[in-house]
Amino acid sequence: MKICVVNIIPVPDEYLPISRQNVENCCRRVLHPDTELAFRAPKKGMSLGTDGLEYHRNPYYEFLISGAVVDTIVEAEGEGFDAFVINCFDDPGMKQARSVVETPIFGLVEPTFFWAAQLGAKFGALVPDMPGQVSYVTKQIEQLGLGHRLIANGVRAERKRFVDSFGEALTDTRPMIERLKAQAREMVDEGADVIVVACGGLGQICGNAGFHTLDYRGALIPVVNPLTTAVKTAEMAVMMGKGLGYQTPSRVHAGTRLTPEERKRFREAF
Repeated sequence: MKICVVNIIPVPDEYLPISRQNVENCCRRVLHPDTELAFRAPKKGMSLGTDGLEYHRNPYYEFLISGAVVDTIVEAEGEGFDAFVINCFDDPGMKQARSVVETPIFGLVEPTFFWAAQLGAKFGALVPDMPGQVSYVTKQIEQLGLGHRLIANGVRAERKRFVDSFGEALTDTRPMIERLKAQAREMVDEGADVIVVACGGLGQICGNAGFHTLDYRGALIPVVNPLTTAVKTAEMAVMMGKGLGYQTPSRVHAGTRLTPEERKRFREAF
């Protein structure tokens, strides 16, 4: 099986090997040995560095990112991948890509929160300190019908601005992990059975640091990493589809996919 993890912004060629290795570090321990992981990134787009992190709640920025993700998936479609996973907690371009590509495509949000709901009765979510992020993720949880599983004020931002903490964590993950652990312990004290890392970038740092459980009050509290969970969900879904014959996701009410000719005509028109 071949699963492709899709980045949302371009990655310079010299950083592609380490980006792929980061994906392996996050996911390999839960995958079948025969499952291959690949990494693809848009060839064009906005590489704004850490300063660009705070544009993610800007609707026009979100629109451009979605288009870049769709183009990347469409271009990679012919490489024989069994599934794609978009590595961003906004799930940019997921619905649009599903309308043109036959291969199953997964975001991070649904696999992450529904897995957390299977691990415990109540969960808390940690997000990066970026403008609007707490309210955005809170709304995601409510739209999934899981608001009643969230502890009170259960979506909380990391206690250091993400444009600073992310760069720091690229060289030393320990300060960020210790801050997150302290917040996670507070959430457990307030009733959380499970902690969700509700961000692709934040989750990848936690995954590379091996932060998947929290030893607290004599118990190992699950810490759900979005990329690890989504990639494993994709692997499972491909196997279920092959074994049982159904489509992932269901196409019953999703409308028809565009043919290659229609895709070409639409692209030329714009």
